[in-house]
Amino acid sequence: MKTRSGIRVRTAVLSYLVVLISLIFFVGPMLWIAYTSFRVESSIFTESVLSPANEYTLQNYQTILSVTDFPLYFLNSLKIGLTVTALSLFVSIIGAYGLSRFDVKGKNALIIGIFSTQMFPQVLLMIPIYLVIVALSMLNRVIGVVLGQMILILPFQIWMLKGYFDGLPPEIDDAAQIDGTNIAQRLLLVILPVASPGVAVAAFYSFVVSWGDYLIVSVVSQGNATATVTLAIQRLTASLLVRWGQVAAITVLAIVPTILLFSFVQGRLVEGLTAGAIKEG
Repeated sequence: MKTRSGIRVRTAVLSYLVVLISLIFFVGPMLWIAYTSFRVESSIFTESVLSPANEYTLQNYQTILSVTDFPLYFLNSLKIGLTVTALSLFVSIIGAYGLSRFDVKGKNALIIGIFSTQMFPQVLLMIPIYLVIVALSMLNRVIGVVLGQMILILPFQIWMLKGYFDGLPPEIDDAAQIDGTNIAQRLLLVILPVASPGVAVAAFYSFVVSWGDYLIVSVVSQGNATATVTLAIQRLTASLLVRWGQVAAITVLAIVPTILLFSFVQGRLVEGLTAGAIKEG
């Protein structure tokens, strides 16, 4: 008993140690960026970790919010992110449900065709995406950015939701069909409430990818009307005189929405990510 108890204690200590090291590894850089955003420019490059009290300032945030066009970029990112999330969920839910529940002719080939886009680096897809957007006269328009981001998001999102729908028993559909519901009613009133954790994961994924996207925005956006937060960060770091305090401040402001969103949907995310393992166990 003592041996087993000792093994359990060592395992628990080792587990907590791994978690602590991982936490420091991932959270440490973000904390350092937040700390840097409150320091004056001259103190950032000093060897001292802790600066004197007179070297802390809110000027970096004041400059970002009042002098630059960050508020406009923030609203653009929010508008694009919410639009991408809503449209991609609509398309991916219908596509994933159809691939999961119906025997479509050539379904395997269709699935392979959808997911094959994930085999290529995103950069290789930029030329065809750009040509399509130009042909549709969507360059430097919000809908153009939304379309480009959805092309990159949808394959993985459909795969994610299809796997979740596959884990739901078909008897749910049969019972709803017996009650006289059509396909749309069955999906909206029966399946989606049960699959809400998986849908929450898909929604969080699409918003985070859209919010952090730089590649599509850098190609499609030609002005401030469609510029996003990531483009604003690039412009700050590409100037001849990089003010790292402002870069840190705008980075912190860009991270806040995803942290707030994660805090609200954390329970659903954990439930959705672990649902497949629980069902199979």
